[in-house]
Amino acid sequence: MIRRVFGLLAWIWLAGASAPVFADASPVRQPIILAIHVHSTLSSGSLTLEQLAVQAGAAGLDGLVLTENNDLHVEYGLWPLRGLLRYGVDFPSIRRIGAAAYLEQVRAVQQRHPDLLLMPGLEVMPSYFWTGSLWQGNLTLHDTQKNLLLVGLDNPDTLAGVIDGIGPAHPTRFWPLLLAVPAVWLWRRERVVEVRTRFFRLSKRRRRHSEAFIVAATGALLLINNLALAHHAPNAYDPYGPDPGDAPAQRLIDRARASGGLSFWSLPEAADDHRYQMADLAAQGGALGLLGRLLAWYGGTVSVHTEPYPNSLATTTGYTGFGAVYQDQVNATEPGGAWDRLLQAYLEGRRAEPVWGIGELAYHEEGLGRKRFTDVQTIVLAESKSVEAALSALRGGAFYARQRQPEWGLVLEDFSLHGPKAEAISGQTVAVQARAPMTVRLAVTASDGRSAPVKVRLIRSGRLWQEFTVSTPFDRQWPDDAPPTGGRAYYRVEVGQGDQHLLSNPLFVSGAPAIESGG
Repeated sequence: MIRRVFGLLAWIWLAGASAPVFADASPVRQPIILAIHVHSTLSSGSLTLEQLAVQAGAAGLDGLVLTENNDLHVEYGLWPLRGLLRYGVDFPSIRRIGAAAYLEQVRAVQQRHPDLLLMPGLEVMPSYFWTGSLWQGNLTLHDTQKNLLLVGLDNPDTLAGVIDGIGPAHPTRFWPLLLAVPAVWLWRRERVVEVRTRFFRLSKRRRRHSEAFIVAATGALLLINNLALAHHAPNAYDPYGPDPGDAPAQRLIDRARASGGLSFWSLPEAADDHRYQMADLAAQGGALGLLGRLLAWYGGTVSVHTEPYPNSLATTTGYTGFGAVYQDQVNATEPGGAWDRLLQAYLEGRRAEPVWGIGELAYHEEGLGRKRFTDVQTIVLAESKSVEAALSALRGGAFYARQRQPEWGLVLEDFSLHGPKAEAISGQTVAVQARAPMTVRLAVTASDGRSAPVKVRLIRSGRLWQEFTVSTPFDRQWPDDAPPTGGRAYYRVEVGQGDQHLLSNPLFVSGAPAIESGG
């Protein structure tokens, strides 16, 4: 009897993983085709919200995850008065209208298009920093494309609370007040001035008022400069200091999570490297500050550079997922790569939750960067066609990502794991008696029914388990055994390659102890 009780408790403990556990068949889910990471004219896109909605319907999409730029403002200040002598550039973002107006415009378009799911989100640049010098010709702006996508925050107050003041406060902004001490000392201190004549030597006492005034004026100027910096970007990370790393992003992730939002690392392996003339930047974004026109006239250049940052996937926690399919070479999803290392860390208890891979469109304008509106999609398996159900599926990993051609795309009809009286799909965990037989099923078709050869790679716990080439449509099954008691494993699949492929999220299995029968 005691062994049965302990066996039951152990099974319950295994079932308590972060991913949901299903002992029976999952409820019927319907595929919802989403385009994630879309910009309108409210920020850096070329189409209005209304035009995007019309185009999405014509393209057969079920929903759009809008990710308008939160605040595309950068500035450079000259030392030592960076707060007063600064040059700033603004690019289109919802900073112009505010979060409340943005959300209201999305609601208005949603009402006119009830069959289309519109999910308002933001693309946020957690921090940036400068290196080099304008005068030496090597001034470089870093990390403007190291961004996070925030989704599921549809309250303007909550949204503002998440994105405002990402950095820590700088109490050292008031340090110029310390100069009041030497200023007072100089004001009160007397000095003796000697004047010699032919027959006499005269002495006269004078106060150091001039020196005191210079020190006090310097302190006041530096204080005004620091307050100007604080007023423009309260609690911001110092853009002139060393690389802040992932601390700003982690703080943003934590805030979004605490408010019930989802966060995704955007295009973590896409590099950005451009060089601009100061005058061109002023024409694009509008010059601000006292030195705007002067620096534009000077004609200096600025490099804008963002290194690919797949390592940030491992150095941050609590985010929902990352761009795993987009129009670029992605190495993190290779068997045994960065994604598998994260998933393995989850299995081993070193990470609290799994990380999901989304399809990221990064759409600004049709044809820009050879992108089309239907190129990259995320298909969520939701319990109903609603924003809430779609967000729940994204949160739980019940979706797959695909890149497709205009004429057709691959469809993941089934990717599931079946054990005795248990079943799981992507994002779910199933507890199966240790070493019990299981079956992994995979079914793929083409959206237009064509027969097309595709390469299939099935990954089991980070290692390539099955690899073959087959023509669509196909439906295959593979037997496997559940992990030993206390063990855990996962499966994920990749079908196709290049501009015609799909990538599933993992499904998990736990090896549950046997529960003895009898007395």
